[in-house]
Amino acid sequence: MAVIAFLSAYLSGLYSGTWRSGADIGRRQYHLWRRFPLGDYPALQAFAGQPLDHCPVVDIAQYRAQFQDYNRYGLSLDDATKAALASEAGRPAVLPHGLSAGLSTGTSSATRGVFLTTPVERAGYVGQMLAKLLPPAEWSTTKRVALCLRAGNDLYQTVDVAGLQLRFIPLSLDHDAIVRALCDDRPDIVIAPPQILLSLAVRAPHFRCRRLYYGAEPLNDTERTFITAQLGLRPDPIYQATEGFLGAPCRLGTLHLNEDSLIVEHEPLDDTGRFRPIVTDLRRRSQAVVRLRLDDVLQATTCACGSPLQAVKPLAGRVGDIWRLGKRVVFPDEVADLVAPQIAPDRRWIATANEAGIGVACPDDDDAASIVKALAVYGQPVRRVAYDPADDFPKRRHVRSAV
Repeated sequence: MAVIAFLSAYLSGLYSGTWRSGADIGRRQYHLWRRFPLGDYPALQAFAGQPLDHCPVVDIAQYRAQFQDYNRYGLSLDDATKAALASEAGRPAVLPHGLSAGLSTGTSSATRGVFLTTPVERAGYVGQMLAKLLPPAEWSTTKRVALCLRAGNDLYQTVDVAGLQLRFIPLSLDHDAIVRALCDDRPDIVIAPPQILLSLAVRAPHFRCRRLYYGAEPLNDTERTFITAQLGLRPDPIYQATEGFLGAPCRLGTLHLNEDSLIVEHEPLDDTGRFRPIVTDLRRRSQAVVRLRLDDVLQATTCACGSPLQAVKPLAGRVGDIWRLGKRVVFPDEVADLVAPQIAPDRRWIATANEAGIGVACPDDDDAASIVKALAVYGQPVRRVAYDPADDFPKRRHVRSAV
């Protein structure tokens, strides 16, 4: 079954590249939604047989609180979390029905999300990801994939179905050790957070691979240009979250939402195309993701590649980190774009806004002075505060709101 699921997802992912219109996408989504077994989930049983827009929109906190009612096995959040933690620690984690539990990367301050997958879903995930990230012409020459994450789980170990060698490198290692591991292993594909790619670009500019992908955190244009110049290869975004594999880049490097398996509704955040995504996963069955409102800030854009899949700019930050300075609304990417040209691309910094003004945490004195000066444009008091390296693990968030 796992091999069939892998092949089905892989071929489906390739086929989506032949679509020419939104109507093609709509027919695919309609077909998948009609087959979705809402009656299997206590939280959604009352909406069985109804259109998607009759189902409730739920926030992450509510979804987590109703974890048991959104999975078809009645598994509690506590049991799933224990299993996920055991798996991260390399201990046996036995769940019924072949289920595996995993945790999101999380941040230094946020509660980590918990997800469930079956063996069939894990194989399908790998098939879809390879279809989106690895053109068929490169199969014969691509053997090793390096994946830098906070911790591994069974979702990423199913890749042996595809005949690839996966090297998992934990983010708990220091950056020097991670760079050494990448250089020693010489992978064909590297998937890592931006901070790791920046360290690789600074410490090992001689490093070469076939493809670079980044996720988990925003990467501004200054950083992306620097990595490209140092490593001779453009890092392209992927959009992967606890809620699933949400987006992949086209040949031009533009991020497109995976609407061949998702419905992504837009909750507008401003009049520039920025929106908060409300996600429905049409293929996932172990745990229903139906009209789940994420905390991400996305922005619609256009792409010349010809795909009708929605093109979006790479993840710009979190809704919870939008600055509200009086009547002025400032998005995280706007702050990052203002600061990035003022300092070296691999420098660490955090800017936090609250009712007292803007705080800048930065380990370097000269960088701190440059950032403070740049942020004065917002007309708020800007002061330097203590920098704690733990705040940048496991994800960095350059821009935060303490309101």
